[in-house]
Amino acid sequence: MNEIILSVATHEAFFDDLRAAARRIDAGDFTPNTPRLSFETIDDLWRTMTPERWALLGALQHRGATKPEALSDLLGRDRDAVAADVEKLTYLGLIEADEAGRVFVPWSKITAEVSIANAA
Repeated sequence: MNEIILSVATHEAFFDDLRAAARRIDAGDFTPNTPRLSFETIDDLWRTMTPERWALLGALQHRGATKPEALSDLLGRDRDAVAADVEKLTYLGLIEADEAGRVFVPWSKITAEVSIANAA
């Protein structure tokens, strides 16, 4: 399965995870970690991953590679708003574009991890 995890993590926790991964590699364990996209606060995660953006990701996973203009028609949303969401999700690495300019989700699973400990 090709998965990415969205999570809330402090800078300290992020670098702790990097150090732990480096120690594993130094010990000869080259098992890849599941990619993570971390946000500093839960508010950052919710501000970035809006319901509209989740719907866009879901539509792309269901439909496959799609031109952004067709995606806005499919979602019943303004083309400029969809274009802005496509740009942001591409920047985050949650979607990619092919040579024909169609966008797609390169992940079979996108998981958001939220802990009450990170809510404050």
